[in-house]
Amino acid sequence: MYAEKLKQIAQIAWRGSAYEAGSRADETDEHVPEATGGRILLLVEPGGNREQLAGHLRELHQVLLPHDGHFPSEPFDLAIVDAAGFRRWHRQLIDAKLREEPTFLPVILIASRRDLRRRLRLFWDTIDEFVLTPIDRGEFMERVAMLFRARHLALTQRSRLAFVVNHDRLSGLPNLNLFMDRLTSAILDATVLNKPLYVTVVHVPLAHVLTSLGHQGFDRAAAFCAKRMRELLGPDVPLAQLGAEKWGLIHPVGLPMDGVLEVCGRIRRLAEEPIKVDGESIRVSPRVGIGGYPQDASDASDVLDCAISALAGAVDAGPMFYSKSDQDKALRFIRTESRLHEALEHNQFELWYQPQLRLGDRKLVAVEALVRWRLPGGQLVPPLDFMEVAEATGLICDIDRWVLAEACAAVHRWREQGVGVDRIAVNVSAEDVRADDFADVVEDTLDRFRIPSTALELELTETALFEISGKSLDKLNRLRQRGIDIAVDDFGTGYSSLSYLHQLPVTSLKIDKAFVKDVDTNDTNAAIIRTIILLARNFGLDTVAEGIETEAEAQYVTSLDVAVGQGYLYAKPMPEVDLRRWLRERRVAAGAVG
Repeated sequence: MYAEKLKQIAQIAWRGSAYEAGSRADETDEHVPEATGGRILLLVEPGGNREQLAGHLRELHQVLLPHDGHFPSEPFDLAIVDAAGFRRWHRQLIDAKLREEPTFLPVILIASRRDLRRRLRLFWDTIDEFVLTPIDRGEFMERVAMLFRARHLALTQRSRLAFVVNHDRLSGLPNLNLFMDRLTSAILDATVLNKPLYVTVVHVPLAHVLTSLGHQGFDRAAAFCAKRMRELLGPDVPLAQLGAEKWGLIHPVGLPMDGVLEVCGRIRRLAEEPIKVDGESIRVSPRVGIGGYPQDASDASDVLDCAISALAGAVDAGPMFYSKSDQDKALRFIRTESRLHEALEHNQFELWYQPQLRLGDRKLVAVEALVRWRLPGGQLVPPLDFMEVAEATGLICDIDRWVLAEACAAVHRWREQGVGVDRIAVNVSAEDVRADDFADVVEDTLDRFRIPSTALELELTETALFEISGKSLDKLNRLRQRGIDIAVDDFGTGYSSLSYLHQLPVTSLKIDKAFVKDVDTNDTNAAIIRTIILLARNFGLDTVAEGIETEAEAQYVTSLDVAVGQGYLYAKPMPEVDLRRWLRERRVAAGAVG
């Protein structure tokens, strides 16, 4: 009964003054925690007191604790500390409160009467409430609930302020401020994806309404136009209020021209029916202007200006485009670099896998790990659209280390679960090998995930290997001595110098897919592959054929004694869930044949 009463108190306190926010709070992006789902950071030193408090709090809330001596990175709504915890985490608590300013982030101090008499003044810069020991459970939980209410009020007020700042007063639509933020973000996405983006501005002349019906009539006419346009466009096409007579919308990145025209056609239907204002029927004729990125302008403000300028030539017959083409590669480079930093920070990368099969019996021998970048909108960025930027800026090292850790974690998981994949190949760059701690990172990663060195193969392109010398060569030799295989990727497309094959601890050559393509009918490609195989034999190296797409190609390279192959004939790169399904289907097929 007591626990249920506490739950009711918490729910009432957390709901607090929710009515003050009105329905508009639901339209913002602000997250307001559930009534009994608040996050409490418990910074009380280990002991019976902490365990008892954690037990009480978990009945209603999520409890966060320091892990391995580190301040938790998760956001929280309330912190509870004792004197020892305060001394240890004082700086981190101040930083957390500063990050939340001006929103209230409460901190409760659990203090003894001795602390109250002598030392409470030391806590005034951080502590918002205190509870004396011995702790009365009922009093303690009610104080927690009241501080949650204060926190909720602060978040609600922040949500309301954000809505007021970013939305039109009459229509409730996003205003110019929010529109420009979203347009800037959309242009960044379009830059990375290397796809066009169109912006439409709609102007509905209402000056005659202002003259005849006054300001109130004008406002009602504009609100009716906004309502009608929202109905015509539907929920999937966001609309913004750019001014008293102007509206704007940002089309999805990559939407083709016919899609843009279809949306504009819906807007034109606004003229089909008169709007009703103060009992009067008023005909409106929307004009539509369209600006595009990157052909018309290179930033959000200029794209919008192009769309507005296009309005000058717009007529009732249809939309008008602003025509000017200006591709800016340097700007795309800068934006892609910026987005890559965000991708690393927000974990937007994924690991996909492509199987490698022994050509003689088509048995799986390994998978190659391939990085993929998924934007917040769900779209995948092709590797060719960002790897060049990553390599030029040095971000490739951070990406490759993430790939290495994820790949080793996957192999450990697969070995534990008996998935049937015991070996993985990971691409590394010359920049990776040049890093002073490269060998340490590789070895530490293997040790951390408890997988044998023979389960990992490092792939370097021919060009990257040509650049390696001195200390970098020592690192590769060290890793090879540990049992890690090293492959030359895309072999045949680089310098093809025999000297580096003699010097480097290479174990296999991966024949570039350009030579595998049509090898059964292309004499030049066939001659190149035979030469590569002869070279591999002389150096005691294995061979892998990349990019096998047809059975004829597979049979031809098999006849030349190529050991391993990969390509679309067997499987495309795929996420882990699809890889597991592919493996299950192979086992089922093998069982059916057997």
